[in-house]
Amino acid sequence: MTVRAGIPMTKGRIAKEVILWTITLFLALVCLRSGWLKVAGSVFWVRDFHRWGYPDWFRIVVGIAELTSMALLLIPRFASYGASLFAVIMLGAVFTHATHHEFSRLPFNLLLLCLSLIIIIARKPNFIMRSQK
Repeated sequence: MTVRAGIPMTKGRIAKEVILWTITLFLALVCLRSGWLKVAGSVFWVRDFHRWGYPDWFRIVVGIAELTSMALLLIPRFASYGASLFAVIMLGAVFTHATHHEFSRLPFNLLLLCLSLIIIIARKPNFIMRSQK
């Protein structure tokens, strides 16, 4: 039996890790694609941010935040921070789409928000785990 961080790696624990990594990699790829396209100035994102009434610099800030989220998600110790940052971005996306009556875009944003919450809970920061002991 393999032991990781003092915890035996049972089949259930291995399955949990595989699921968490699958969710994490999916979110990281979404962050990479979306963040890169925003920072690079994709016509699609430039048009949408303008249509929503946001300044151009805000698109770049959101893109950088998504790329930062991607990097943090890939480091288990910091994954909850990356997921938290991405959850805030998704709350903004849900608000934007809802207020602009773009309801067809909401389900994917809500899915990403829920997946981020799973990572936040599963990969709690060390200071939260220490305070619970």
